[in-house]
Amino acid sequence: MRQKRVSVSSAQEAAPTPGALAKLAALGFCSALWALFLWVQWLPTRSDGMASSFAAAIHRFTWLPAAGWGLVWGITAFLFPLLSLLRLAQRQPASTLVWAGRWIGVLGMVVVVLILFGSYAARSFCSGCAILHALVIWYGAVTLGTWQQVPAREARRGLALAAGASAAVFLLLLYPGLRTRSASETRKEAFTGSLWKSPGTGDPARDRQVNSLVASLAPQLKQTLSDSLYIYRNSPGLTLPPLRTLPSAEAPVRITEFTDVLCRQCAGLHATLRSLRESLPPGSLSIEARQYPLDRQCNPYDTSRHGRSARCLAAAAQICLERHEKLFDFTSALFENQTAMTEEKVYDLAAPYISRSDLERCAGNPQTQAKLADDLAFAHRYHPRGVPLVLVNGHRGTSFEPFLKAVVLTRGTAFHPAFETLPEPIPRSDLR
Repeated sequence: MRQKRVSVSSAQEAAPTPGALAKLAALGFCSALWALFLWVQWLPTRSDGMASSFAAAIHRFTWLPAAGWGLVWGITAFLFPLLSLLRLAQRQPASTLVWAGRWIGVLGMVVVVLILFGSYAARSFCSGCAILHALVIWYGAVTLGTWQQVPAREARRGLALAAGASAAVFLLLLYPGLRTRSASETRKEAFTGSLWKSPGTGDPARDRQVNSLVASLAPQLKQTLSDSLYIYRNSPGLTLPPLRTLPSAEAPVRITEFTDVLCRQCAGLHATLRSLRESLPPGSLSIEARQYPLDRQCNPYDTSRHGRSARCLAAAAQICLERHEKLFDFTSALFENQTAMTEEKVYDLAAPYISRSDLERCAGNPQTQAKLADDLAFAHRYHPRGVPLVLVNGHRGTSFEPFLKAVVLTRGTAFHPAFETLPEPIPRSDLR
């Protein structure tokens, strides 16, 4: 009998105190309020790409935005400790309610950890969401501090109650969730300038070209065009630095490419840009080559751990020739010789345009290294996950040729009647 009394006593000591339950209720209430703020006021107005592909997918497949799910969690996290306090005040058992709150706390911590890992992998950060994450982790820590051993039946009842309450709150929030516009739709309405939104280009010939281009694509390519436009529309528009390469005159569309000399997809992009330059009217676009060599010898942001290669010298050589009228041809030669690329090969390919001694001197010049550092720092602001990194008028795009041709024809317009026939975009992080 004495052993049994000790066991009961220790279990009671491990049970949450009214003070702990009050703290949990307060944390849940604050979490619900902040999630509601994120949903209604903060996230829909963001235009800096904060609506990640992951968040967009949540909204699309669950009919509730990520902040809405935060509100679901906050309401249940507030409800269960509050009801537990009321039951204790009435001197009635509250173990099932307590365990429901514990399951909510554990689930919240697990989801936050997964989101943080996903954000780190995607190199994205949501400052407003971080506040909610901190509240959830604090709630979970308090929950774990009141953990105790109970019969499995009580834990199962608490889990069922937590699941049922979450489902009920989800259903209550489903209607406003379905009426919540996605970040891309909000951003589409925000871009009211002629550059971003118009019934057409204003040029019937160009409009016919855009319509013909979209209509000619196979279904899979239409999906890729839709996905590329989604990236373009949802990218932050950063102010581009002055053009360093020829021609220096601004065109309606400025395509800035960040490439690595040994990147095969970069070679494909270069061929695409050559085709666009030759097929579109003069003055339609300006092409600016900037460098992002995947070599830690000259790129502190690179995480690929490539060994020593000709990447750094090739990047410096292109910077040294960036005011040369044959820069595009030199870059073409570099890409055409990817499989046999060495530092000696870079000097050989550059020989028609610059002597070896001049190139050696220029490659080691602090001004050249400063220009390369500027390229790397500016590209890093877009959190590149690889190369090529393609910018269209300062907004992130892709190397997909129909996308580039379409935005050149529309003079950078992100919305065009022809695009309305495309399938719904699928947020992708692998499209470059």
